[in-house]
Amino acid sequence: MYLTSTYTMTASLRRTLALLQSDLTRGQKEVTTGRHADLGLAMGRGVSESFTVVSARASLEATRASNSMLSSRLDSTQVALSALLSDAQGMRATLMGAQTNGGDPGAIVTQARQALTTFMAKLNSSNAEGFVFGGVNTDQEPVVNYFSDPPQTNKIALDAAFVAEFGFSQSDPAVSTITGPQMKTFLDGAFSSLFSAASWKNDWSRASDTPIRSQVSLSVAIDTSITANEPALQKLAAAYTMMTDLGAEDQGSAAYSTLLQSAMTTLDSGIHALTKTQARLGVIQNTVQTANETMLIQSDTLDAHLHDLEAVDPIEASARVNGLMTQIETAYTLTARISQLSLIKYL
Repeated sequence: MYLTSTYTMTASLRRTLALLQSDLTRGQKEVTTGRHADLGLAMGRGVSESFTVVSARASLEATRASNSMLSSRLDSTQVALSALLSDAQGMRATLMGAQTNGGDPGAIVTQARQALTTFMAKLNSSNAEGFVFGGVNTDQEPVVNYFSDPPQTNKIALDAAFVAEFGFSQSDPAVSTITGPQMKTFLDGAFSSLFSAASWKNDWSRASDTPIRSQVSLSVAIDTSITANEPALQKLAAAYTMMTDLGAEDQGSAAYSTLLQSAMTTLDSGIHALTKTQARLGVIQNTVQTANETMLIQSDTLDAHLHDLEAVDPIEASARVNGLMTQIETAYTLTARISQLSLIKYL
């Protein structure tokens, strides 16, 4: 005959209660989250597929977050280019009007100087990632300030070229003696060379020719920046500079007329090229938007697949929790009754 003590039975029930409580905790978690509480236990080797899906989705989310910052930079770039285009068109309209009546040279010089100032400010704009028009050189201003004191490389180069061509500076009264052909020779020769690609990068620009390259989707990487070394921007700077700093206010009518015509022709070329640059930037923006839309669909597909892999039947999970709670209540009742058993009551 085997005798079982009250303590032994109570201890056994307590162990059972602990197991039931652990099962209840997992069950309640599954009811709340809709997922298996222990993926390894529930899915076995299939859990590796779940981890793969989670990793792929995390990569998509990281790329979409990166694209959000990229879109902000592209929008800022597009706004800056639109402002530059507007200024260029306004300057061209002024020059066009001056073709017939000469205009007010002082007012035109002031407008050109303001346009050049705005031009440099736009190209030197920055955000949290660095200078927008710097290409991969995001840590320094892309364009040298032409109006700096002391003079910088771009101003020094133009002053030297003017003196070498005419024998006097732009502020010298002798500017009035420059003829139309002499001005044309200077503008087509020495002045034009100041805005060649090589001279631009030597005297004006600290930007890189290499644009920023971004991974816009898991499989697509594209160039995603416009640098200050765009030919369109060099043309605009040339047009503004020739009207700002070649002594237009003191020139004779023939030289001044030649200057106006050259500035307008240069602006026309710059405006045309800038429009193409904006269109190229628009293609980049559309590519990023399309990539985001595609990744959103991919994320939704992965979410659905992950749900199929990890989800529990909510009805079954709730029934299991209710059953466990009933078992726990029964176990507590039995434990309480057993703890009251004593041989003393029967002696």
